[in-house]
Amino acid sequence: MVGQIVEITDPGHWLAKSRGFLEVRHDGEKLGQVPLDDIAAVIISVPGCAVSTNLLEQLATRNIPVVTCGQNYLPSCWTLPVTGHNRQFTIMQAQMALSEPRRKRAWQALVRAKILNQADVLVRAGQSDARLKRLADSVRSGDPDNCEAQAARAYWQALFGSDFRRDRDAPGLNAALNYAYAVVRACVARGVVGAGLHPSFSLHHKNPQNPMNLVDDMVEPFRPIVDLFLWKKYQNQIGDLDVETKSSLAALTALLVPVGDETSPLSLAAVRSCRSLAAWYLGETDALLCPTLPTPLDYAAS
Repeated sequence: MVGQIVEITDPGHWLAKSRGFLEVRHDGEKLGQVPLDDIAAVIISVPGCAVSTNLLEQLATRNIPVVTCGQNYLPSCWTLPVTGHNRQFTIMQAQMALSEPRRKRAWQALVRAKILNQADVLVRAGQSDARLKRLADSVRSGDPDNCEAQAARAYWQALFGSDFRRDRDAPGLNAALNYAYAVVRACVARGVVGAGLHPSFSLHHKNPQNPMNLVDDMVEPFRPIVDLFLWKKYQNQIGDLDVETKSSLAALTALLVPVGDETSPLSLAAVRSCRSLAAWYLGETDALLCPTLPTPLDYAAS
């Protein structure tokens, strides 16, 4: 089942478990409920919200992350379970024992997939993909030439105009990107933990203060899917995020995304990609499955 994103945007709410539901209350009044098994992630983007420990435990058993967002919708806190997959210990051992050449090849595959997806975004936006295609072809093991950053410099201005700068602290379109990325990142985090992977043992990202380094590795090929979604809906004409806009962005989880030879909703595509990484760590496959862009028809239906 495609999971729903539950977002809390008003202060003073109380979240608790009620039978098999997440229940939302305010001043003792029940505002609504969502079946726990239908939830992909809970996003709290306002201060002054209370969450029961019983609910947190029930969400954890289902690998459902709770994401607290701070300024401009940047995630500041995550909750994830400490146990998950039945082969978790074996998979985590394989993560820690990973050889440097194999780690570099995995990052090469992720960067190449991201740049190819960015090139496809530019084609659909009526721009040339020639430079990005050349960069994708030139990505070497470990990306020592930082082709990822070279592609980003060309990509953002081609997609959103020469005046656009990707700034995580800026409002408007940048804040919308932050929020949409947080939604997708939550799906990938759930996939990482559900596959038995430890989210801190990364392939490339090395921030010692970030417990989600592996999640940030795996989310990279998914980012262009978000970019095209925003370009098609708003281009660079977006102001403060309202409830309707955030609801539209949360619907990204249901967007049909190809991974390998199968197409599934983004929330499940993230799970499939992460499972392929776990199999890759264990030496069960040499194919790391990365997403490609949804068909134009699927984007139009979203």
